[in-house]
Amino acid sequence: MEFSVFTLFIIALTAPCINPVECLEQDSSVFIKLQHALNQGPIPTFTERGNITIHSLRLKQALVNQSPLTEQEKLQLQQLSKKNELYKVRAVVTAQDGSQRTFISSVKACMLAESELDDKFSISLDYIGRVIGVTSIIASKSTCEGSEVSLERLNEFTTTVYVRHTETGVIPDTASFMQKIEREREAQAKGEVKDNRSFLAKYWMYILPVVIIMIISTANNPDAQGGGAGGGQ
Repeated sequence: MEFSVFTLFIIALTAPCINPVECLEQDSSVFIKLQHALNQGPIPTFTERGNITIHSLRLKQALVNQSPLTEQEKLQLQQLSKKNELYKVRAVVTAQDGSQRTFISSVKACMLAESELDDKFSISLDYIGRVIGVTSIIASKSTCEGSEVSLERLNEFTTTVYVRHTETGVIPDTASFMQKIEREREAQAKGEVKDNRSFLAKYWMYILPVVIIMIISTANNPDAQGGGAGGGQ
């Protein structure tokens, strides 16, 4: 079985680092075995499709090995497209340390057929370069109206590989905030900051307890109020 070999540049969708080498804590290689299911029914039967080899995640180059579809596979894909079924892909990722992870994704078979087997794979990495997701994508304007795609158009995959680095979340600038608080405190201590608040706004925390105590005292001494009223008769 002959394989068609394509050398593709991996496109970094996010660039949080000025120096791309610093995007990953350590460089590594990844081997991804691709399998696809062309049968109909709820239980997919996966067969070999090809593989993706990334020798260096920092160099951002991938080697894609894929064989042309056989006549039987073309017919199966055509039937999937006719019946608006899903085309399923299983990616078995083998890391440099030998560990393996498996990811399954799917797209509409009619979209894949109408794009003439032009698909894309999005490979997601965490901060240490470990693959945490492999997703099949079809960038097609297909409407999947059910028109039959000729077998001649279903010959060979044209695959593009994208790599996505995990983005770092926003980190609060605690140091700047503390410096601002310290500057305000020093300015108030020197009398440089004028307080234009009203009397109540300034001293409400002292006035409120006195009012509460007066209300409680009045509620606990109803006899004193009554005695004062009786003395006037």
